[in-house]
Formats: sequence, structure tokens, C-alpha cells
Amino acid sequence: MHSTGCLLVLLHSFLGYSQILQGPQSAAVLLNSDALFNCTLSEPWVIMTWLLNGRTVLTILSATGPVVTNPRFTSRNNTQGNAFTAELIISKVSLQDSGVVMCDLQNIETKEANLSVQVNGSLQITNHSLSVLQDHSTTIVCQASKWYPEPKITWMLNKTWADPQNYTTGSSLSTEFYDTTSTLRLAPSSDVTIVCVASIPALPEPQTTTVNLTVTAEHAKPSNDKTVLIAVTVTFSAVALIVLIIVGIVFCCKKRTSSKSSYQEEMRKVSQGRSPNEQNSKMPQIQGKINLGFSAENISGNQESQGSRDTGNKTVALEVPHVIQTNNKGHYPVNPKKMRQATVV
Repeated sequence: MHSTGCLLVLLHSFLGYSQILQGPQSAAVLLNSDALFNCTLSEPWVIMTWLLNGRTVLTILSATGPVVTNPRFTSRNNTQGNAFTAELIISKVSLQDSGVVMCDLQNIETKEANLSVQVNGSLQITNHSLSVLQDHSTTIVCQASKWYPEPKITWMLNKTWADPQNYTTGSSLSTEFYDTTSTLRLAPSSDVTIVCVASIPALPEPQTTTVNLTVTAEHAKPSNDKTVLIAVTVTFSAVALIVLIIVGIVFCCKKRTSSKSSYQEEMRKVSQGRSPNEQNSKMPQIQGKINLGFSAENISGNQESQGSRDTGNKTVALEVPHVIQTNNKGHYPVNPKKMRQATVV
């Protein structure tokens, strides 16, 4: 190897001085895509090599061309005047290919570049409801899953970039990928088209997802308002009817009580205004005959003078007075024959 290096140096001195005019440029590419790197040399040159992360992946000889040892690493060459451009092609890059790419000219001069293999995952707005009342605050959530590296999330409202102060973004790393969530806060006054934008350097254009947010006027009522109005009206009418029935019952009771009181008061006044004779004339006639000869004298005196005595029992004979002749149709005999017997024990 030492002898080969000396030979190359002698050859370089014999043929003249060669140098790298332009080295490779750093690149960010998506997973499973192709990565391209160019290295431009001045003529004349003899040998150059490509290295990835310190490992030789392709050798190119000016006389015979590239020496391919791995089909994933190939080359395209182009010569313009005194400049030779060698293009390294890495097919279907993997995450393990990320690192340093080096162009080495005859072990004399090198130029380096970085290769970044990136992954664009899924992107979606997770809101289930996309309707809000006018001028009411709401939040829209955008979820980026399995990205590498961490994506940059921005928002657009009706094709205008949203103020970064109106949204917050956070990320978490799981194994090799990032999960990023961004939350947008807004209080729209009219319908708005919302775009969530996720970008990484490897994407030629940012990845987007779009939703339309519908704004409903605050005074607008839901479709079941008529049903609610009818229910309220029926309830109010029923309550009013019950109240009217109760008031009517109370009024009738008061009126009946007042009429009864007035009638009793009137009868009292009429009764007070009559004479005793009128009052007596109105009293009901007693049925039967009146004995005007009855005298309520001392019964005990009569019992002693007119009665008879026995040893254990006393028998009292009371004589009923003569019946005084009246205008009544009935009359009583002068000498009574019937006696009232009273036995005193």
C-alpha cells in the first residue's frame, strides 16, 4: 500500500498537479429514495474514491472508470473541458446511511458532506367536531406521527400564515421516530379553511392536511327549538288554567258564604221587627185539649190529707179538678171518676 501511494505521488508529479475544484454538498433525503453527491476534479487526475462514514464504497480510475463492489453505490461521470465531475449514487437509502460522505482525490485532498436520511410520517387533524359558535374560542389539534427528524408544524388560516403565538407544539421521541402535536387556538367570526403544515428538510414540499371550520351565528337556534317552544307554551297554558280554576272555586265559595250570611242577617232583622203577638201567632198550634182546671199545689199536702197509708207501701190518690168549660169542643165531666194512683216506696 505504501508503494502504491508513492507510485501515485510520482505519477501525480509527472502528470502535473490535480485538485478538487468542488466537493460534495450535504443532502437530506427521504427513506428508501436515492441520494446524489458530486465531486469535480481538475485534469489530469488518476484515481479517486468515495467513502461513507469512513468506509470506501466506490473507486473510480481515470483510465477504466468506476470499480463497483456494492450495487447500491454507483457513479455517473461527466467531463467538461479540464474539469471532471464524478457523481455518487446511493440507491434506496436507509437510516443507517446517515453520516459523512467523503470525496478523496489520490489520497492527497478530500472534501466532505453530510447525508441525512429522513422519514415523513402521517399527518392529520384529530378534531371530531368542526363547528363553532361565532366569536367563540375553539381549539384545533394536528397530530404528526412517526417522523424523523422532529417536524416543524405551522398553520394557515384562509391561505394566511397563523400567528405563532396562537398555537403551541410539543414532541416526543419513541425509538427512532418523533410524534408531534400542535394545538391551534382561534375564535373565528366566519367560516375558515384551516391547513396544518408539517415540514422536514428532505421534503421538496411540506406535507399538509386541510379542514373547513363552520361558524354558526350565536343567535341561530337548533332545529328542535320549535318543539321546545311548543312544550313551554303548553306547560304555561296548563298552569294558567289550573290557577284560573282554583280562583273560580275560591270565588264561588266566598259568594255562597256571603249569600248565606246575608240571608241569616235579613231573617234576624225581620224577627226583631215583629211584635210578640205576631211571633206567637206564627208558632205552631199544640195538638190536644187544655185542662184549665189543673192546679199545681203542694202534692205532699194533698197526699197527707186525701191519701191512704199502708204499712210498707204508700198509695196516694190524687183527684183531678173539674174541667173548666171552654170554647173548645171537648169538655170534661164535673165529678171525676178516674183517679191517678201513685205508689210511694
